[in-house]
Amino acid sequence: MRIGVPRALLYYNFRPSLEYLAQEKTAEIIISSATNNKKLEQGLALCDDEVCLPVKVFMGHVQSLLADVDALFVPRVISLEKKRYICPKFLGLPDMVRAGVGKIPLIAPAINAAWSRHRQLREVERSLKPLGKKRTKLWEALQGAAAAEKQQRRQLAASLDRPPRGKRVAVLGHAYNVFDEYLNFGILKKLSQLGVEPVTVDTFTPGQIDQGAVGLSKDLFWSYGREVVGAAFYCLHSRAVDGVILVASFGCGPDSLITEIISRRFAESSIPLMSIILDEHSSGVGLATRVEAFVDMLNWRDRT
Repeated sequence: MRIGVPRALLYYNFRPSLEYLAQEKTAEIIISSATNNKKLEQGLALCDDEVCLPVKVFMGHVQSLLADVDALFVPRVISLEKKRYICPKFLGLPDMVRAGVGKIPLIAPAINAAWSRHRQLREVERSLKPLGKKRTKLWEALQGAAAAEKQQRRQLAASLDRPPRGKRVAVLGHAYNVFDEYLNFGILKKLSQLGVEPVTVDTFTPGQIDQGAVGLSKDLFWSYGREVVGAAFYCLHSRAVDGVILVASFGCGPDSLITEIISRRFAESSIPLMSIILDEHSSGVGLATRVEAFVDMLNWRDRT
């Protein structure tokens, strides 16, 4: 069975695990190619205007896989931490795919951290049953994938302890906005070309994010939104970076709230902050100009 994995949304949060599973040949996993204009146009055709840009891109990736796979991996993600949730769009994603592209088989396990561990394991086994693999083989593969995920996170966290090669800028936002080079016009590469070391949310340890999130008057119940705010506030207090760039999607309710929370706190700080809002009408030239001006400003501050 050939299983398609769209290179969009939570793919970027769990990329090491998914790539490990693809290499292990537990199943024939096909990951869609990088986002391009054709995928965006396909996604726009499948979605209403009110849908946020990352979901439109996801639907374009789904469309691009249909001719090459027997089923799609589209989990129904409810929560990844107890008492915290993620955007409702992930809860309804399997239904959106079925409504948009028809009756292609879906491997859509429900993921809910509020469930008991036994119920979570039962749900994983149920959803992976169509693969026809023995239970022990499946669990060995999943454990290996989890180990690959942890190893990469340790490596990223260690990079923050090393002295920066020059200016260091935190590029904070949801992983699918920060790492999809088509959506953000290669902002990480652009910063590197300008001699700046970019760091992202996954560079910060859970402890550092918790330390930053202590500054909230009320805990956020969005897992990824809390990570962004926690990382931003940690940068504010630890002075671990020279500047912060927030990357958000137009039309995203959680993004608009966390951008406002962070902007108000940074208004009282000497650390420069720039917000970038992405949508299908964004200009790569305009974004590059803003990033260059931001880096120039950081360098100018050292000369004054």
